[in-house]
Amino acid sequence: MRWLAPVAAAVATLGDLLLLWVANAARPDLGLASPGASALWLGAALGVVAIPLYAVGYRDAARLVASGSPGTARVVSGAGGVASVVGAVIHGATAWIQTSGGAGLDPLAATLESPLLVGLWAVAAILVLVASIAFARATLRTPLRAVAWLNPALVTVALGALGQASPLLQAFLAPAAPNLAHLVFFSTVALAPGRRTPAVP
Repeated sequence: MRWLAPVAAAVATLGDLLLLWVANAARPDLGLASPGASALWLGAALGVVAIPLYAVGYRDAARLVASGSPGTARVVSGAGGVASVVGAVIHGATAWIQTSGGAGLDPLAATLESPLLVGLWAVAAILVLVASIAFARATLRTPLRAVAWLNPALVTVALGALGQASPLLQAFLAPAAPNLAHLVFFSTVALAPGRRTPAVP
């Protein structure tokens, strides 16, 4: 079970890239070949099925801090679990918008044109930030400090910044950053030595 969340994040990232390929293929400035309509539905299904499993990854992360801070563990698991459900809804809503004429828009522009997506992204961002800060505070002064720095909020920001380096990265890496960040985080949690932290003074 320790690798369920990393595999789910990899599957969701693939789903993201398929949705982005469909959207970006309609942008003349990128010159991409269209993958076909089936890619949209496959990408939607992959994300909607995989992203709720992020709750397992957040529970695994919570177990790392449970012995030293049970309250923090509940925050990490609870906020992360709800964010996982919201994330799946975001993924499905994004695919639905693409089928309703949203293809061809810059991913950020498409999101900003949908009040539903703006609201969902705001909720998900707050929940992930809460879980990330709680996890980082509990692990920063422990042997798991490396995991603390690889929390999903911080890695998402780093990948999003990197995604501004070129139009192609801006079209694919930046919007896929949240799922890629969870892939990094859950993989690091799965590899964490001992998978437990000592009590936090």
